[in-house]
Amino acid sequence: MLCRNAYSYLISGSSRKLPTSCVQRTVRNRGTGVLCPSVSEHSHTRFPSHGLFIASLHTRKPVCSTQVRACQLTLSWGRGLSSPIRKKSSSRLRKDDEAEDENVAQTSSDAFEYNWLEDGEFFDNPYHQDRKIQPRDVGKKVSVSEPVISELNNLFGLTRAEALHLVRSPQFLLVADGAVLKTLYFLKEHGIPSKQLKRLPWILLQAEDVLQVKFSKLTDPYLFRSYSDGLGFCHFTAQQIVKYRKWFSIESYKFPDHPNRLYYLAERMKVPVDQLTERIVKPKRILFMDLERVEHITSILERYEVQSEDILRDLWVYYHNPAMTEERLLRATEAGCERPKLWMCRCPDYIFERTCERYQSQKELLGEKSVIEYLAERLECEPEFIVNYARGNPGLMRAHVSKLKSQIDLLFSEGFTPKQIRASMRILLYAEKRTAERIKKLKEIGYFPSSVTVLYKTPKQFESYYQSLLQKSKALNK
Repeated sequence: MLCRNAYSYLISGSSRKLPTSCVQRTVRNRGTGVLCPSVSEHSHTRFPSHGLFIASLHTRKPVCSTQVRACQLTLSWGRGLSSPIRKKSSSRLRKDDEAEDENVAQTSSDAFEYNWLEDGEFFDNPYHQDRKIQPRDVGKKVSVSEPVISELNNLFGLTRAEALHLVRSPQFLLVADGAVLKTLYFLKEHGIPSKQLKRLPWILLQAEDVLQVKFSKLTDPYLFRSYSDGLGFCHFTAQQIVKYRKWFSIESYKFPDHPNRLYYLAERMKVPVDQLTERIVKPKRILFMDLERVEHITSILERYEVQSEDILRDLWVYYHNPAMTEERLLRATEAGCERPKLWMCRCPDYIFERTCERYQSQKELLGEKSVIEYLAERLECEPEFIVNYARGNPGLMRAHVSKLKSQIDLLFSEGFTPKQIRASMRILLYAEKRTAERIKKLKEIGYFPSSVTVLYKTPKQFESYYQSLLQKSKALNK
């Protein structure tokens, strides 16, 4: 920052006297560094010391394209010489609440004027705009401040855990906390609900003045009935929003009962308009896609009873080949898939074939039974017992039936009873091969476990348990 201000002072030609404590950071001329003409002509007139040549002035961007090796050199300026100190690496993150600590002694008579960032600005240099976090980015701001977390609770009723989860993105380290607070107040004034804020945390990264421009366009004719319905469109620039409004006005005759195609599609998909707007900003070609194609694909999804929330999560299905989509949904349904997923429509052939085989084998094993009824029959218990266990361990219902069958068959063949398995049903989710190896290893030292708990211990815990049994076995044999 000091160097940037010194450079601005130098170029501006100001006659104001700078303090003696200002440190001039220069580099030694090794024969490879040459200043740009616009900089060298000012540097020769401003620096009276003879025999010293400035190879480069440090700015946020290089002054010239030649390679320069940095070292320490001091120049006389004002009332004395500055002591040589090594320049700190400049932070690429924004300084928001505290000034950067510099090894510069300021006197009461010498007032150095810093160019502080104004409240609400997002970056201290245009170079940082639309720039992703890099591993080398290190700065003063390491987390979002407590006032932001507190206001998320006061304004939107979020718990501390929810607020911290909301601002977990590293992009928040590039934005001043004051700017985030202004955006929070703006969203609250315009009636944005907390559940929508949790779905769109990136909205907090946009400046208040930018949102004002976008919000002024969201409720224009042919767009949205409320700010909440169109909040997802804030992902676009103001110019893009105007472009979409023009397109919606052109095709408005197709939707006499709706403001635009988004409201029509939301009604067809049976989903809320605000959630559709939030999701459609990525597969945005749907906004211009031929309506007949959209209608055709939507009717296919309805015919095979694809859930509305699944369509909303995967709007890319409208980009796929409709014929292939229908063919795969048909095969999945015939194989026994009761709730087909849209990823089946675009996955590679070998994955789709393997998935259909699993559904087919499950259909053959279960017949007309459900997984709950099958487990209750094999473990000799009431279905309510399996339901209660699955409520706390949902992985049981996601496991393939063939895996559950093979694991139960293995345990029965080794002498375990249904009661022992019911006491530790977690064993059903572990690999059959590892279970068989552990049973064999324990039998080799003459031990048969009375409980299946030992079979799903971690490798370290099992090895420790095995070694203790081995020592006891050796002691008995002596």
